[in-house]
Amino acid sequence: MSPRVLRVGEFIFWFHSYDALHEGRASIHVGKGTPDDVNDVKIWLEPEIEVAREGRTLRKHELRRVLRIIEQEYEYLLEAWYAYRGGGK
Repeated sequence: MSPRVLRVGEFIFWFHSYDALHEGRASIHVGKGTPDDVNDVKIWLEPEIEVAREGRTLRKHELRRVLRIIEQEYEYLLEAWYAYRGGGK
């Protein structure tokens, strides 16, 4: 299961269950419409905000906007990530 954690305009922000189980650092996927693991952007949330995979669903200007949204919602997203994983930092 890959829950949607935030929606801003047409952008959806979601966690991938595989990432939560197998990766040691927080990440978020971002796309439009419905989650699409193959084509959506993947962003590392730690140790700093960084594009892990650009994907194919967002244009460059949309990706820049998404990164600004992530910066604004950073604390919420990080808390939601650790709650989703089932524990604190």
